[in-house]
Amino acid sequence: MRRIIPLLLCCLLSVGCMHSKNLDEYAYVLNVGVERGTTMPYSVTVLVSAPETGGEGTEVKNVVLSAEARTFSEAAETLNAAYPSRLSFARTSLMLLSEDLVREGAQSDFLDFAFFKTDLWQNLRVAVTNGRIAETFKGWVSDSDPSLRKIKTSVGELAARSGISADIGYSSYLECVRDGRIDALLAYAGVNEWSLEADMVGNDAYPYRGGSLLTDSTLKTTTAGSAVFDGDRMVGVLDGQHTMAVLMVTGAFRSGELLFTLPDGQPLSVKLYRVRKPKIALKDSTATVRLYLEADVVGPETVSMTSDELKAFLKVQMEEMLMRVFLALRDANSDAMGFGRFAAKRFSTAEDWEAYDWKAAYRNLDAVFMVHVKLAHNPREPILE
Repeated sequence: MRRIIPLLLCCLLSVGCMHSKNLDEYAYVLNVGVERGTTMPYSVTVLVSAPETGGEGTEVKNVVLSAEARTFSEAAETLNAAYPSRLSFARTSLMLLSEDLVREGAQSDFLDFAFFKTDLWQNLRVAVTNGRIAETFKGWVSDSDPSLRKIKTSVGELAARSGISADIGYSSYLECVRDGRIDALLAYAGVNEWSLEADMVGNDAYPYRGGSLLTDSTLKTTTAGSAVFDGDRMVGVLDGQHTMAVLMVTGAFRSGELLFTLPDGQPLSVKLYRVRKPKIALKDSTATVRLYLEADVVGPETVSMTSDELKAFLKVQMEEMLMRVFLALRDANSDAMGFGRFAAKRFSTAEDWEAYDWKAAYRNLDAVFMVHVKLAHNPREPILE
């Protein structure tokens, strides 16, 4: 027996070494993109991170590959045949959908079956691009950061840190499409040189929107703002400011910076933090939303208002913005604020909810927004660095 145990250990160790060697033969797909094809219904583009062994050791190289197909399986087979290393989807973290595709809802047939045969959907975030997917993927690769950490920062961490971008997983996106209690709000990406469409609310303020950020970056692709959906169809774009308003209502907002104009014409920059979860009540045909926020004035250094005056000013500005965003969403038949979640609670069974036409009722919904603001400091005192 004592001789058998060391023998088993040797066998296990040798299997581990063989397995690690096989892993080196894989090229890892980090992102998947879906758009219309020219000869086939879909074009599937992947961003691949592949190790290459050279004279100075192993270097990771990022490669963009595309294949047209009718299904995801077909595309994967074609890409594997064209690439020397075996493609692995174990590390795929982002799925990018073309705006041209989602404007028509043409992605639904592809997505319904493409990823459920694997475990991919558990790890995927979903976003929309307003241009060619290959160009968007290439624009995310920076000479100063070839490891592609910026991609996850743009889609996931950016949403949590700034509030100007939506962040949704693949399974949650499909649930939005199928369940009908809330419409999807997806991160929106664009390449800087391209001109993006106007925000659906209508606002000439600083454009916190993908591809239009007024910041210097080594990346050609930026992610901010959101693509707004009605079921499986994209119906508009919200800039980062208005995306924050929606996330505040859905409970996904943590912190973010909003810009206002003071009565004397000065720009007012305010950092907002969520104090507690929003309270939402739906009675008859009116939704009442209570938001609890803490405000910290970023600039200017002093504000010629008392604390009470500034709190009242911010309350009015926030409530008016929330109402404008709600009306724009309702006009587009998008329940991105998720009031359907509360309408569904009135029904005891899923069958009764499915038989109810929530979207017809939503078109007649009214909303009341009540914002409770507390200040982090006295606005008449200089802000300390």
